[in-house]
Amino acid sequence: MTSSSTFARAPRLVLAWGTVRNASFPDRVAAARQAGYDGIGLAIPYYQALRADGWKDRDLAAVLAEWDVRINEVEVLFGFHGVPGPAGIPSRPGLVYANPEIERIAFHLADTFGVPFAQTVGTFDARPIGPEVTEAFGSLCDRAAGHGLRVALEFVSYSSIPDLATGLAVVTDANRDNGGLCIDSWHFFRGRPDLDLLRTVPAERVFMVQFNDGPIPPVNPNRMVDAVHHRVLPGDGDFDLPSFVTALDRPGVDAPLSIEVYSDELWRRPTSDAARLAAQATRAVVAPAVRSAGM
Repeated sequence: MTSSSTFARAPRLVLAWGTVRNASFPDRVAAARQAGYDGIGLAIPYYQALRADGWKDRDLAAVLAEWDVRINEVEVLFGFHGVPGPAGIPSRPGLVYANPEIERIAFHLADTFGVPFAQTVGTFDARPIGPEVTEAFGSLCDRAAGHGLRVALEFVSYSSIPDLATGLAVVTDANRDNGGLCIDSWHFFRGRPDLDLLRTVPAERVFMVQFNDGPIPPVNPNRMVDAVHHRVLPGDGDFDLPSFVTALDRPGVDAPLSIEVYSDELWRRPTSDAARLAAQATRAVVAPAVRSAGM
């Protein structure tokens, strides 16, 4: 490896929203800084709830400034290529595909807080991926571009874009400078893990990397439920995270590591403990992988 690789040799950490899902905004931001994160992720419904509780943008900005933490990512623009309207998924009541209000808020957050990335996913079905999907992704990128926002397409193992190969094809065919990938270790290993392909993804298309671990056999047969309850800290599961790290630790890949551990066990801990443990576990996996690759 060359010294121009910064992904894992000088990793920047982001505290993803889901790792401390139940935290208040001040606790979330303070815990991030105290554990050495550079930024946080924000779920758009969480932001809507904050506003409904009386928080103003200037109040949120003051907390971020106090702790010198930025919002690095907002999520999720669900079903970007679907028919706008309710998704009709029993385990996710209220989920809406291609929701213009969610998109509007994502653009507002980019304009207001300088958020660089918005995450999007496909639809939660096995519909075929045709030119209309590429066109829809390109159109989303075009709308986001006016707000300085880059769109990170996450392949999700139980969605219409289930694996790295499919996500990369959509992003490549759309060919937008602000269109790239969100690569989540959970969906990489729970889908069709292809480390050889991961090593060849163009560096400029790696926008976000979400980091977590888990058992290979699902705990819950409902894969959507399993993904948001049964992740574990990096190093505590079965995923080959060292190979995942070294496949991405190469010149030009400059994405931060967004630590996203959806875990019922972790959520029962104080916010500061959960953030600290997630950061420590990530560093404990990344550092030996980098040393091993450099030998």
